[in-house]
Amino acid sequence: MAHSSFPRLEDTNISLDGLGGRVFAVSAAVGVIGLAVTFALGAAAGDGMRHFGYSYLVGFTYILSISLGALTFLPIMYVTKASWDIVIRRLAEVMAAVMPLLAVLSIPVLIFAGRIYGWAEPETAALPAMAHKAAWFSQGAFLARWAIYFVVWSFYGLFFWRQSVAQDSSKDVKITLRLENYSGFAIMIGAITIAMASFDLLMSMDPLWFSTIFGVYYWAGGFVSFFAVMTLLTMGLQNTGRLTRIVSPEHFHDYGKGMFAFTFFWAYIAFSQYMLYWYANIPEETSWFLHRSREGWGKLGIVLIFAAFVLPFAGLISRFAKRSRKLLAFWAFWIIAAQWLNLYWVIMPEFSEGFTFSLMDVTCFIGLAGIWLAAITRLAGGHSLVPVGDPRLEDSLRFENA
Repeated sequence: MAHSSFPRLEDTNISLDGLGGRVFAVSAAVGVIGLAVTFALGAAAGDGMRHFGYSYLVGFTYILSISLGALTFLPIMYVTKASWDIVIRRLAEVMAAVMPLLAVLSIPVLIFAGRIYGWAEPETAALPAMAHKAAWFSQGAFLARWAIYFVVWSFYGLFFWRQSVAQDSSKDVKITLRLENYSGFAIMIGAITIAMASFDLLMSMDPLWFSTIFGVYYWAGGFVSFFAVMTLLTMGLQNTGRLTRIVSPEHFHDYGKGMFAFTFFWAYIAFSQYMLYWYANIPEETSWFLHRSREGWGKLGIVLIFAAFVLPFAGLISRFAKRSRKLLAFWAFWIIAAQWLNLYWVIMPEFSEGFTFSLMDVTCFIGLAGIWLAAITRLAGGHSLVPVGDPRLEDSLRFENA
């Protein structure tokens, strides 16, 4: 490829301009209406808002997992000194920087904890097996841990974003070096807090069950969803005349590789978790899977094998699929739906013995996604969509896959 054919920042629009206000207004309206409809449906269900609590948990854990995916993507890129991602990194930065909003959105989970989590039920708390877990599963300890998680996530999310924005104007190379130096610790503390949060948020619905790799299982689903969302956001911006040319088929190819690789990784972790418990066949370990293999939930589990692994794995395995915008967009939408369904399968059997599905499960996710999109749009609105001060930006513009 000739030097003159490489794209330049001057070749495209790298600002949201007036689009940001329109997207924010529409997204916020969709979010508020979606959550209002969900609340109304929950109140009309006549179960003391119990179904609402579980529907909210599904939507919240999924949106949170995407932002946590962004929060781990950023330090990984800095530690590895990658350059391909720089031209699209600002999108990941705003996705990670909305952690304070997600802390606010976690409040309903804390409010409805007594109706969601098994450890909050008096009869479960009184079981002998729960005696040594009582201190961990107290309301005070639960709230304290969630405060710690969001303090850590918010600090790092805002740190990466603010440092990058400051570099836009200063062009200070030391900022890149500083972020690289802090990223190793960010990966470590992120791994610990994400794993612990997944134990609290999801695994503790059945406080007698445990899995040492559940945190990786939750993170992997969020990470592949992060790549899917990044793909769709980038395509959406390009459809409005932004980021054209500078985000090339080479970058989309890497989006596709990310979705392909972590589709396989998620499936590997899911199979490993199931296989080890099936092989050991210990009652307190197999109960979680037995519960999700009966009364319709087992059929959904089989659907997930194909929807979340077999089909996207086969669909994204070729180079052609990774470089086709239409196919990449299709599989991005598919992965988002499949991973939402995965969390539905994880959470909702604790609400109902038999398979159940309600409109509020969908409206809650749409509402939370709308609020989340409005927040990242507001953060991105006042700044460049590209980290123009990064010293390796030119390498990203010239990026080519081997």
